[in-house]
Amino acid sequence: MGMERMTIDSMTVIAAVAIMALGSAFQATVGIGLALFVVPVLALIDPAYIPGPMLLAGTVLAVMTAWRERFALDRAGLRLSLAGLLIGTVVGAMALKAIQGPALPKIFGFLILLAVALSVFGPPVRATVVSLSLAGGAAGIMGTMVGIHGPPIALVFQNAEPAVARSMLGALFTAAYLGSVAALAAVGLFGWSELTRALILLPGVGLGLVAAPFIAPVINRTRLRWAILGVSTVSALTLLAR
Repeated sequence: MGMERMTIDSMTVIAAVAIMALGSAFQATVGIGLALFVVPVLALIDPAYIPGPMLLAGTVLAVMTAWRERFALDRAGLRLSLAGLLIGTVVGAMALKAIQGPALPKIFGFLILLAVALSVFGPPVRATVVSLSLAGGAAGIMGTMVGIHGPPIALVFQNAEPAVARSMLGALFTAAYLGSVAALAAVGLFGWSELTRALILLPGVGLGLVAAPFIAPVINRTRLRWAILGVSTVSALTLLAR
């Protein structure tokens, strides 16, 4: 990926930026959308934008969330999650390197469906040493392979105080996104081509952040969440059917 000759179509760029803007606005408004909406749709338009470029561009949102809620951070829980995340990130990068080729879209589709299933059917889990470590590991594998870190981690924090959950997810996503990009670069799957695509996506993040306060008052959070999960499911099934 990183060493391939890069060809970028202008219409694809416009579509990718628009998708990133929508996903960023949804994420800033309801806390879901950056990965579960952006990743599957980008995979259909141009898989070269995932996982690395989307993750690097998405770091901006993660940093802002972590900084805004920094006073509610559970530092002990963060350390445990990061330990698992590190191991999972390495495993995910190695697995992605090993399966490069025609089967990759189907792997993306399967992992996206798994993320949706965890989001819908995953039971709440108490935050313990074991659950935090396992959730961090699962997030590292899924996030590095396809760009979706959230569902395993969200299961552990869904019953936490809202400020604690937001701060933990923001801090974890910041570390996860940067760690995944570094791991992808280490195995030759993130180079100048991916960096260029990440820069292309950045204006979408900015547009989404600007739009979020205006769309928040008119959004039904429950309906939007189910709509995003529906789009993810349809996109994943399309990838599997290709």
